[in-house]
Amino acid sequence: MKIFTTLAMAAALGATAFSAAAQEVKTLRVGSWLPPHHLIVSGILEPWAAAIENETGGSLKFEIMTSSLGPPPAQFDLLLDQAFDVGYGVSGHNAGRFTMTQVMDLPFMSPDPWAGSAASWLTYQKFGAEYGEHDGAHVVGLFTHSNPNINMAKGRIETLADLEGKTIRVGGNVTGRMMSELGASPVQLPPTEAQTAMSRGVADGITFPSESIDFFGITPVISSITRIPGGLYTDTFWVAFNQDSWDALSDGERAAVEKHSGMAIAMLSGFAWTNGDTYGEEKLNAQGVEFITLPEADVAAAREKLKPLETEWLAQAGDRGYDGEAILQYARDMVENYRADKSVNVVK
Repeated sequence: MKIFTTLAMAAALGATAFSAAAQEVKTLRVGSWLPPHHLIVSGILEPWAAAIENETGGSLKFEIMTSSLGPPPAQFDLLLDQAFDVGYGVSGHNAGRFTMTQVMDLPFMSPDPWAGSAASWLTYQKFGAEYGEHDGAHVVGLFTHSNPNINMAKGRIETLADLEGKTIRVGGNVTGRMMSELGASPVQLPPTEAQTAMSRGVADGITFPSESIDFFGITPVISSITRIPGGLYTDTFWVAFNQDSWDALSDGERAAVEKHSGMAIAMLSGFAWTNGDTYGEEKLNAQGVEFITLPEADVAAAREKLKPLETEWLAQAGDRGYDGEAILQYARDMVENYRADKSVNVVK
């Protein structure tokens, strides 16, 4: 009887301890610089956080902030300064800081957000530990946006020659360089200022996916949109924990995060941007915006004009002691594996 009583008491104490541990909730703050209804928040971060919370039985919670602590280029430093536990941002907002990670930002690397996001993550997973570009943080995901178009307030871009002398709003350093190489004059402005800039003639057009044109209220000033087959460029986004915040997680919590990060974030991005573009194009079509596709010969000419960007990136990789050709080839292989237009139902 004594043995049974002792065992029963031990079991009861163990159950009490487990219950207390189960009730302990760890809340992590997620820094955010976009409105809560933007697809990156509602279509990527929120379902990602919900999946982890469910995986941990609610012991790990995420609080996505509704007001920004700083502009987009400041997000990585804010994360390192422990202003929040988890952050996200655009690699191209910090020129020269994430050069190797930005392999997918090179011209014509990302034909769609599925392939671009998968390739960006898998390439980083294979080579990124060598880069040291995110020291002080633990990267759990990379993704890219969907194909951008050249959206014009005035004039039409039917050929590359039509870009000559046009002022085009761009969002990052690589995109600005591309527009320059193609004959346009890039101007870097926040997306919230794009409509006003085009209304006042400060900019003739903007490079943006259809989703973003609608989200930032730019649709009313757009008259024509030129699609560039193959995806002229994309931006690489990062999602990361502050290293101390990551180290403070238990093994089980880290496992839960990893289960729903990486490729899971890449696939969430593919869904989000694809659906967002469909919605944005419905709004643009309703307004009677003209859609133009750049001719094949001009696409080939654009690829040739933009070759120097790849050459320079490879030189930078070599200067840092990396095999840039291997990284670039691996990224392209992963794009081919995950591209959305890949034919799989082949009748022989």
